[in-house]
Amino acid sequence: MNRVVIFYGSRSAFEQIIPKRDCRNLTDLVMEIDTDNRSFVVEIPDRPVEEKKKTLVENFIIESDEYSGVREHVILNFANFLAKLNVNNLYIQNPPIAISSQIEKLYTQVEIIRQEYKAISKDNLVELYNNYQNKIKGQNKALKLLLQALYPLTNPNRKKPVVILFYGDTGLGKTETAHAISDVVKERLFRKQFSMFQNNQFATYLFGGTHYEKSFAKELLDRESNVILLDEFDKANSTFHSAFYQLFDEGIYEDQNYHLELKNSIIICTSNYKTVDDIKNKLGKAIFSRFDSVIKFDDLSTDSKNQIAFMQFEEKYNAYTKSEQLIIDSFDIRDKLIEKCTQCNNAREISHLIDDTFALVLLTNLIS
Repeated sequence: MNRVVIFYGSRSAFEQIIPKRDCRNLTDLVMEIDTDNRSFVVEIPDRPVEEKKKTLVENFIIESDEYSGVREHVILNFANFLAKLNVNNLYIQNPPIAISSQIEKLYTQVEIIRQEYKAISKDNLVELYNNYQNKIKGQNKALKLLLQALYPLTNPNRKKPVVILFYGDTGLGKTETAHAISDVVKERLFRKQFSMFQNNQFATYLFGGTHYEKSFAKELLDRESNVILLDEFDKANSTFHSAFYQLFDEGIYEDQNYHLELKNSIIICTSNYKTVDDIKNKLGKAIFSRFDSVIKFDDLSTDSKNQIAFMQFEEKYNAYTKSEQLIIDSFDIRDKLIEKCTQCNNAREISHLIDDTFALVLLTNLIS
């Protein structure tokens, strides 16, 4: 074989290093070989059986989403599968350990390429400071603590991830802050909603199951950013917190199928806890002690609600057509609606109130 490459990283980055012509993928080749294996060979006495030629493959490309589409025996016996082919160049994205270990035993020269994710810089911190209040209102204290927590990542000798817990009521800007960080780094945020995992399926997701099942490790390998959001982390059952100990401590995560390292990453966990004591009691000291920073998002002041309402009114108003804007203007609701928004508890309630009011006004005009 001329070249063997194992690549760890996102699909978009993988596509930049693979050839664009004369390529075959795993799914097609598995189907072709399975078809050949099911075909009958008629043997005639005293006549030698012709040896079946191996399929010639110039560039064998395996993307990470293909492992879930083939049978388990192909993964576990990948060396035997590969022996049925005549491959010139092999490119594999995020292989499970069962495949990578076989490849490294088969070939003495294997290129290991890891995606270089962007690290947050001092310029990024300045940009975040300057632009933050354009998106998130009333969280100046949280912003200062956040910048303080992120600053160690600007040290080139730092390898450990920064792990931050945001806490406070819903709709105060916790998730939006994670998006703001990814925006200044200019990489797509990796987000997992932990409220979706409440049963035994979460154990398989965290610790690994069969190769066709989703797993946290595999999705982390496929990520496009080193900014990682574990949204509503408090909703995950506490019995699973041990899965995150090594990730939070060293940036290393592994299950029974995958191993990965997240160096210089930003890991943000959000929760709706109201006090630090609540966090310690509910999450426990073992996981609490692993957060580098625990940052409270304050309840919104009247002035902050007013700013959010004004900003959202303009944004939503501008999304309508000119004719719809004229109808909204005819009802003269702007000032009264913004004042009413100050009675809401958070930005999410303000957004719903403005949406509902616009819809009511336009519907009233439609049916009158």
